[in-house]
Amino acid sequence: MDAKKKIKGNQENSDLRRFAQKELMEDSDDLYNFTGKSHEDMAALIHALRVHQIELKMQNEELRRIQEELERTKSRYSHLYDFSPVGYLTVNEKGAITEINLTMTLMLGFEREDLIGKMFSHFIMNEDQDIFYRSRQNLMRAEIPEIFELRLLKKDRHPFFARMECMILKSGVDESMEIRAAVSDISDRKLAENERDILRDQLLQSQKLESIGTLAGGIAHEFNNILSIIIGNNELVIDELPEWSHARENTEDIRVACLRARDVVKQLLLFGQQTDQNKKPIQTGFVIRESVKLIRSSTPANIDINQNIADDVAPILGNATQINQLLINLCTNATDAMINTGGAITICLNNEIIDEKVANSHASLSPGRYVKLMVSDTGHGIDKHTLDRIFEPYFTTKAIGKGTGIGLAVVHGIVEKHSGIIWAESSPGKGVLFTVLLPAYEGYVEVEREEKIVLPEGHERILFVDDEPSLLKLGKYRLESLGYEVQGSTDSSEALAMFKKDPDSFDLIITDMAMPNITGDQLSVEILKIRPNMPILLCTGYSEKISEKKAYDIGICSFIMKPLDKKDFAVRVRKILDEKNME
Repeated sequence: MDAKKKIKGNQENSDLRRFAQKELMEDSDDLYNFTGKSHEDMAALIHALRVHQIELKMQNEELRRIQEELERTKSRYSHLYDFSPVGYLTVNEKGAITEINLTMTLMLGFEREDLIGKMFSHFIMNEDQDIFYRSRQNLMRAEIPEIFELRLLKKDRHPFFARMECMILKSGVDESMEIRAAVSDISDRKLAENERDILRDQLLQSQKLESIGTLAGGIAHEFNNILSIIIGNNELVIDELPEWSHARENTEDIRVACLRARDVVKQLLLFGQQTDQNKKPIQTGFVIRESVKLIRSSTPANIDINQNIADDVAPILGNATQINQLLINLCTNATDAMINTGGAITICLNNEIIDEKVANSHASLSPGRYVKLMVSDTGHGIDKHTLDRIFEPYFTTKAIGKGTGIGLAVVHGIVEKHSGIIWAESSPGKGVLFTVLLPAYEGYVEVEREEKIVLPEGHERILFVDDEPSLLKLGKYRLESLGYEVQGSTDSSEALAMFKKDPDSFDLIITDMAMPNITGDQLSVEILKIRPNMPILLCTGYSEKISEKKAYDIGICSFIMKPLDKKDFAVRVRKILDEKNME
């Protein structure tokens, strides 16, 4: 290559010399006529020629220096162009790459010669082709720089996010237009944005949960008061009915339903992270059968419920209310999928042995005995993309106002709290199968037996305070029916005045927590200032201000949650009074 350049250069110099000689001959006819020239003239001429020769030599040196500087500048430009942190490329009017720097070739994973002449659109993801097409059209039409983001494909067809800044270049010869683009790999920025979005969503979810918790507390307080009235008056009706009466059987169903409602309120508080529920050994089969009864009564007539519950299902260490809520939510989800078309829900419960091989396929599963719950439906099914997200909080496929996306998230949380796992299987048109594995409990489980309990009675004098007249009436009746002498008030200020008038005339104070003027804990503090050893039973449906520990710290001897079951209430009152008498 160097030899060819040298030959070409020599040829150009020869041509230049001949041209110069011709010009010189035409310039002066007597250029070589030295006739009549003196020695002085000849010397002067030779001197002038030598000066011109030196000047030419100096000019040649300057030209050589300028050329070398141009070469160095070109080399620096090429280096800066190739090794810039930003990728550069030029695309002609047809969309073919005419120029590209080394940084851009490294981004795409190709050699430079493999990219020159190729259509740039070949390296753009199909879904983002329109972005480049629209921007290119805008550039050609308005000749205003365009900035946009799209996904480019590497040699291995792996996509990455890129930011492109494009401008138009016009050729001065044929007025053709090219697009010069500066390209930056923004994959890290996109990843950071995604992580930020995830953190923002988690914050929003946390705030929503906090709001739900606050709402749950308010609901619990009001609802527990209502349930207390229903449960209490229902018990009074039961006491008046003979055991052979069908009405007694109906009122017993009301009592059971109310107790279930009380447990649902506790579950609501649990979901709002307002309270904890202890786990204990429970008969899994009994809990599921009872839950099915409740589900069956609230399921539309066009949906059948089939159950296949083994007789020897192992117990689990858990919370019956949460297991009940788990099954209700799964069946509610199934019902929603068949509400218009009808269908069937099948609930299966049996024992399962998990060996080492199966356990290794689940990160959170250990070999051993499990209880296996399966809930399936014949609904429209779920596609794979949706199936991967169904346990996410607030994810729902329902229309606005038709679903919250909380139900299956609650199910997942309950299963995790019971050290189990849950997964779903489905395909469009094939229904959904949920499978839950819960560790079996190996210890002894006490079987609950229905016994007729004789409620403990007494004759002590009790001050009963509740701002709800119906609850005050009910409380007085319950206590008076057990032989106690009861003085009641719906006004805590009035109750405090009654106590101050004769502090030693009362053996027990029973007060509600949430009351106007003076709350239950404030009333207790004032009473204990007057009589430090006064037994006080504090009742509450829910309060952020008070807990069992805070109540004991004040000096309150006992703390009970509403709604009040007649048996529990009677036993608690007798226990407080007996402990006082033993002092």
